Amino acid sequence: MDEDDSVELDAVATVSRITALEMLVRQIMIVQLRILDKMGEISLTGDYVQTIAKAYTEKVDESPIIESTSPEVNYEFKMMVLHNLERFFDDLERHVRDNPA
Repeated sequence: MDEDDSVELDAVATVSRITALEMLVRQIMIVQLRILDKMGEISLTGDYVQTIAKAYTEKVDESPIIESTSPEVNYEFKMMVLHNLERFFDDLERHVRDNPA
């Protein structure tokens, strides 16, 4: 690729792909949790989902996630990941509470 060449991303296409992936991951996780619940391995409740959310948050907080030389970039990226995880698990918890097994 020449230096003069540029790559342009279609913002709408990019966001729609990310949204579709989020929806797919959420559905996969719900199915997995429901299977574990039916097997008696867990008791699937909103509180259980919050326990999982806390574990993921702690893992992200301990992890460098990306290796940037800029502490500001690392911090902002980590905050975005944590925000998205919080939203993801809030949606998951709401689904579990609204649709008990």
